[in-house]
Amino acid sequence: MKKILLYSFLSFGGIVTAQEGLKCGFLEANEYLFKEDPTAKQRFDKLIQEANNQANNSSQLKTTATTYTIPVVFHILHLGGSENISDAQINDAMVILNRDFSKKNADTTSIIAQYKPLAADCQIEFKLATLDENGVCTNGITRHYTPNTNWVPSGGFYLYTWDRTKYLNIYVVKTMQSGAAGYTYLPGTASANSDAIVVLHNYVGSIGTSNAFTSRTLTHETGHWFNLQHVWGSTNNPNVACGDDGVSDTPVTKGHTNCSLNSAVCTSGVVENVQNYMEYAYCSKMFTIGQKTRMHNCIIGGIAGRDNLSTNANLIATGVINPNSNCAPKAEFINSPVTCVGNTFSFTDYSYNGTVTNWLWSSPSAANTSTAQNGTLTFTASGIASVKLKVANAFGVDSITKQVLIVLAGPNSGTLNITQGFETVFPDSNWIATIPQYGGGFITNTVTAATGTNCAWVNNFFDNPNGPVSIYSPNYNLQNILNVPQFSFKYAYSQQNASNNDALKVFASINCGSTWTQLYAKSGAQLSTTGTFLTSAYLNPQPSEWVTEVLNLASYVGNPMVAFKIEFTPFASGPGNNIFIDDINVSGIVSVKENNSVLSGVEVFPNPTTGMLNFKVGTAYNKNVKVQLLNSLGQILMNDDLDQRLSFNIQNYPQGIYFVKLSSSEGSKMLKIIKE
Repeated sequence: MKKILLYSFLSFGGIVTAQEGLKCGFLEANEYLFKEDPTAKQRFDKLIQEANNQANNSSQLKTTATTYTIPVVFHILHLGGSENISDAQINDAMVILNRDFSKKNADTTSIIAQYKPLAADCQIEFKLATLDENGVCTNGITRHYTPNTNWVPSGGFYLYTWDRTKYLNIYVVKTMQSGAAGYTYLPGTASANSDAIVVLHNYVGSIGTSNAFTSRTLTHETGHWFNLQHVWGSTNNPNVACGDDGVSDTPVTKGHTNCSLNSAVCTSGVVENVQNYMEYAYCSKMFTIGQKTRMHNCIIGGIAGRDNLSTNANLIATGVINPNSNCAPKAEFINSPVTCVGNTFSFTDYSYNGTVTNWLWSSPSAANTSTAQNGTLTFTASGIASVKLKVANAFGVDSITKQVLIVLAGPNSGTLNITQGFETVFPDSNWIATIPQYGGGFITNTVTAATGTNCAWVNNFFDNPNGPVSIYSPNYNLQNILNVPQFSFKYAYSQQNASNNDALKVFASINCGSTWTQLYAKSGAQLSTTGTFLTSAYLNPQPSEWVTEVLNLASYVGNPMVAFKIEFTPFASGPGNNIFIDDINVSGIVSVKENNSVLSGVEVFPNPTTGMLNFKVGTAYNKNVKVQLLNSLGQILMNDDLDQRLSFNIQNYPQGIYFVKLSSSEGSKMLKIIKE
């Protein structure tokens, strides 16, 4: 895998200067690939050796005037931000890519004399596809609302790749690990789905979120896609050691991150090709004739199906020949919102591919439909709601349905002091589990539990989800709480190895999920309850491996609707191990309605007390009254009928706050007791 940071600039007062010493993620990225696929290293080494041999074999040199035309598709992954770049920015990137590969860039005039005769028109052109894999009209740009725009170099992230033997796939994303601007695999090294270029949105084209100085990243990456190495080779980073790329007219070089045009570091008297597109210097402006030959050999040799791309049949199949511009739209909209039952929620339309003239929003869980571009629906049922968007124009209709809307249960749907132990159906309309785009989420486990027979778990070892998965609680009323309420749960987890950084977090919301406040977070070794590594699947936690977490909710007293979210985030760089959750509870003592005619005359003394609690009733006493003693967690310690006088001996209980609950058929009340 080639993981590259090509250009980075600072602008101040109209002066632009280049940063030196830019980081290359080439070695790190290859290590990740080889770890994910142990056979990739053998393919990589074989590919490099064969390409080096072929590049120096004169019988393989291409001398015809054929120009190879390559169909291209861009996949824009976004969260509705600036990374959702415009069609105009994509078209600008295509102009630059074609300009550089055909040696029509104006700055070729500044190529130093030694290399000017070697600068090549590569006779490769690129055109956006106008037909997709199914022969349906496309503008060559797909758009997907997904958290995968925060990219990780994992095979599971390449969800939208079209057939690599028909298209050059380019993913445009928001962020990448290690500060890289773009990367791709050498052809034939990785799987078919992963055979694509990935690039940051602000390194695409020269307009919009990008600029002229970052605009040649795609030129560099496309060189890799056609089997070019960095000019210093594939075994180190620039400025480390002299290396060779296997191309005869690019001399041995140490690699550069600044434009030292007269550099002759590796071979005395031999100026290195700092202006090459496969360098890291910021003055790149050429491919050599030898590099052109190597790229053509990649096409002629059919590496990873590159030979099919420019065939007449494929150019017809992808709409490059006889292009189609009258496209129906493709439906797309925002996902993963949270609201409450009874609330109205607005959606954002991100449809693409053709101009939309009609919209229709609907959901089985909603009371209405909407024909606005950004539709508004009112939800009448809690749970995971499916939402459908249907879009149309004069050329056709498209629709998309997503099961992504979390509709929390309404007020008082959560019962205090009643534990969710997953012994009944889960998920349901009150306790909701999210469905990840890839892999598995929280489901019921009937094999192990902290208490009872069931718990919830994420099968993170065999069915690793591609992002955070959550359990949402119902809404709890903490308006009339006498003590300090608490959120508690039990969990068990084991790391697979020291690098696993799976994370568990708990959040609370008082506004139906519009915003969330983090209450708890653990990850990696801190999260582990076993203290050891388990390289096999963690399937049956022992009693000693279950940990109870208790979170203080003092700041939420007085809120009539408090919902909670338990969120598990798998380690982004690979599956960790399984996690188990059980016995979720929100505890608190609630002050309930008093009936003065029956209970107002009841007295409890002394208070504070060191041992005995005595009860005295008034003239309105009714013998059908129950009395209970509870601790601060709401657990019942004593239970009896109230007589003319009744005493509780609490001498053996620890110091602290207790509650006496008096109940009759006409009402009840709670009395706070202090034990000294």
